[in-house]
Amino acid sequence: MTNPANALMHGDPRRRFKDKLARFFVSVGGLLVISTLVLIFFYLICVVFPLFKSPHIEISQQFKIPSSDHPVQIGSDEQNQFLFRYSDNGTLRVFSVKEKGKIVFQKNLVQKPSSFFSLPSSPMHSAFGLQDGTVHFHTLRFPSSISNQTENSSPSRLPELRQDPPLLLADNETISQLSFSMQENQRLVAGIAGKNLILVWQENQREIARTQLEGFKNAKILLSQNGKTLFALFDERLSLYHLSLGVAEHIQTVEFKMKNGIKSSGMGFFAGGHSLFIRFTDGHLEKWFNVIENNKKRFIMAQKWPIKNGIFATEPYRHVFATFSQKDDLLLWHTRNKKPTSFKFPLLSKNLKAMSFSVHGEYLYVEQAGQLTQLHVNNPYPEVSLYSLWNKIWYEGYEAPSYIWQSSPSREINEGKVSLTPLLFGSIKIAAYSLFFSIPLALGGAIYTAYFMPASFRKVVKPTIEIMEALPTVILGFLAALWLSPIIEKHLIATGLIFLFLPLLFVFAGLIWSNLPKAWRAKLPQNLHFYVLLPLIFLFGYGACWVAPFIEIHLLGQDARTFVTEVLGVNFEQRNTLIVGLAMSFSVIPTIFTIAEDAIFSVPRHLTNGSLALGATYWQTLTGVVLLTASPGIFAAIMMGLGRAIGETMIVLMATGNTPIMDWNLFEGARTLSANIAIEMPKYDVSNTQYRVLFLSAFILFSFTFLLHTLAEFARQRLREKYRAL
Repeated sequence: MTNPANALMHGDPRRRFKDKLARFFVSVGGLLVISTLVLIFFYLICVVFPLFKSPHIEISQQFKIPSSDHPVQIGSDEQNQFLFRYSDNGTLRVFSVKEKGKIVFQKNLVQKPSSFFSLPSSPMHSAFGLQDGTVHFHTLRFPSSISNQTENSSPSRLPELRQDPPLLLADNETISQLSFSMQENQRLVAGIAGKNLILVWQENQREIARTQLEGFKNAKILLSQNGKTLFALFDERLSLYHLSLGVAEHIQTVEFKMKNGIKSSGMGFFAGGHSLFIRFTDGHLEKWFNVIENNKKRFIMAQKWPIKNGIFATEPYRHVFATFSQKDDLLLWHTRNKKPTSFKFPLLSKNLKAMSFSVHGEYLYVEQAGQLTQLHVNNPYPEVSLYSLWNKIWYEGYEAPSYIWQSSPSREINEGKVSLTPLLFGSIKIAAYSLFFSIPLALGGAIYTAYFMPASFRKVVKPTIEIMEALPTVILGFLAALWLSPIIEKHLIATGLIFLFLPLLFVFAGLIWSNLPKAWRAKLPQNLHFYVLLPLIFLFGYGACWVAPFIEIHLLGQDARTFVTEVLGVNFEQRNTLIVGLAMSFSVIPTIFTIAEDAIFSVPRHLTNGSLALGATYWQTLTGVVLLTASPGIFAAIMMGLGRAIGETMIVLMATGNTPIMDWNLFEGARTLSANIAIEMPKYDVSNTQYRVLFLSAFILFSFTFLLHTLAEFARQRLREKYRAL
């Protein structure tokens, strides 16, 4: 039989076993939670890291080519099976990449050409201008797929060449400059013969209109892809002409104002054909495009790069370009970044003749004297960098540099606008306004419930507010979007009156109560104020709704929304930050209230009794003893509420317009990091740039909340140590 004395000394074995078992499961559970957080952190890093990985270029292969002429255009087909090369003597050669540069097609297209042009978006459509004034058009077609081939076998299908009937642009005059554009069955051809610019419109290869302009000697010309704009580049100026059938209207001339004899040397299009690049004799490059200013279109210079003279090439579908100088530096640029990535290829820097990207930018072809080199380019995410994510970028068509999130490109280039700044701003804005509403209500309610409210009421009120935390946020977002937002829009004046004057009404009621004679207050029930304040809130809300129409009619002269938008000039959206702040308060208030109320209620009773015994009032005891003692818990409650507000998704997703703008306007919407992930994630596959940028958003959100709670816990511990003596 077990001795009771020994059992008390050594403990019950069953209890010790249960304690060890509980300690084991708690420890394992804690380690699993920590391990899960660490795994999530490192998984996000693994997905995000490739965005910031530096590009890599290496030589894929080299082969010999004829060097008796000079190239005017080199390129490849989409599968990178063939390389084509137009030369200045009118010869076209097509090489097989798999057969180490074997010539599979060769033809002398014209004799003694004087000019050449190929479409920037499709270099396989080309034309030669001749000394007799004619233009010869050629279209090179490659097989769309390569089937039944081994790695070392030759392509089973060869390229095809189509030659259109020549166009007589100028009678027996040398065509020194040439450009054309194609739209379905229509073609616009521009050429310079002598001092004249000649424009010819064709439909189904038949001439339908022609015009001629003078004063274009030594000019370089370029047609926009849609054939509606002509750019004429002179040494120190650029002229723009608007083109319609048979008409060329001058619309703008810009002067370069270069010093030290620097002049323009050439121009071309970046990907998409909406931005024009202009090169100068000192090598530097400028980017120009149209903007709308005062309802008028203007052509302006938006960017400038200090590039040295050398070979130059642009990608067809991304704003990536490469330069190869005579000092063995291959520089890879993106228009959104200020600094390039540099590569050393000393053996390729001599006798450079031409350079071109493949269709999808995965290869770069460099021609030297008698040799063509294929460089493999690993540059999957060129548009993403720390600079482009967090700084203002001047995008095409915008009046000035801006922070913009537009993940789906609106044009044919494969690049979205992925600035995270407006998303982070939206998260802070939504959290700030929601805490502005929720912190006073939650802390005020926690103080009243824990310190002033009768115990019988507290047993009902506290669980009721805690149950609010279980309310699905999707329901709150649904009610805010479809029920609350129309009410706020209709009763905008009443809402403002409630926010402004209801706190003043409480202060006024408190002053009246405190100034009542002590004899009166002694006769009144102790909890009478609780029954007075509730009807007072409802009566004031009803009164604000009743007064609001008189204010709109007699003071504003119009409804409140029209006054806000037209008189004050403030943009008003029905689903706005005010709606989100009010709706999110219902999800944040229970979190702050519960933690703060427990902290205040847990203040030892002997502290409050001692303060009251020394003659302090209830209010002095609250501010001097209770709140100081409970400050660590109150601070933790606010930080937990902030973390909840930062990470909230469904309310923001449903109750705001999800517009990624940077404006503190209470009546406009915003887009947060969390809502943006929910909106954008279903759109993209795992290889897409935007997919990884969304994971970067998740990483920022995860790191921000983790750091926030870590700092909150550190501050809470410091406050706890400071006021432990109480």
